[in-house]
Amino acid sequence: MARSGSEGEAIPDSEEGIANFVQRGEIRVGGLRMCLFEIVGAFYSIRDSLEKSIGPAASTLLYLAGIQGGRRFAGSAGKIGMIKGGTGGLADCIEIFSQAGFGNFFISDADWQEPLVIVECDAPTAFEAFAFKENKHIAKAPVCDYTRGVLAGFYQELARREDIMCLEVECRAAGSRHCVFEIGLHDKMMAKAMGAKSRL
Repeated sequence: MARSGSEGEAIPDSEEGIANFVQRGEIRVGGLRMCLFEIVGAFYSIRDSLEKSIGPAASTLLYLAGIQGGRRFAGSAGKIGMIKGGTGGLADCIEIFSQAGFGNFFISDADWQEPLVIVECDAPTAFEAFAFKENKHIAKAPVCDYTRGVLAGFYQELARREDIMCLEVECRAAGSRHCVFEIGLHDKMMAKAMGAKSRL
């Protein structure tokens, strides 16, 4: 059995899969402590309560939380050699994110010089869109705010730059065939968002 450690301490994961079951009550992925969290009831209820309390700011709150989580994971996973260094590690992070149950994500196009990375999610659906659909909530705009934050956080940490932003330009919760995310320079993403239905 792997040893226990303090929160944030990088503990190598087992070779059998992405999760390291350290001890009863403790799971680590990428060296960070994680937990299983129900989506349709628990996550959706939190999201719904936030929107009722603070309105559109809920989207920003979840996005910023996602960035912090994505950055912490990419940094920790890089330290223990679970992912490649630099932007090459983005595909590794997305693969682990998918294996962890968040949805079937993959990079469909990438221009690392621009930079602009397109990430799509097919079935299984992105977990946030899934929660909306299961609750029969038809969204008017993309809802995967935590996910787009995680994707932005991955890239920010791996590329060592703060000027990266992620938009969701298509979302199954809003009637699209699948969820599509664009990761790119903050100014360009903001300009695009101002003329589209993407949520900020």
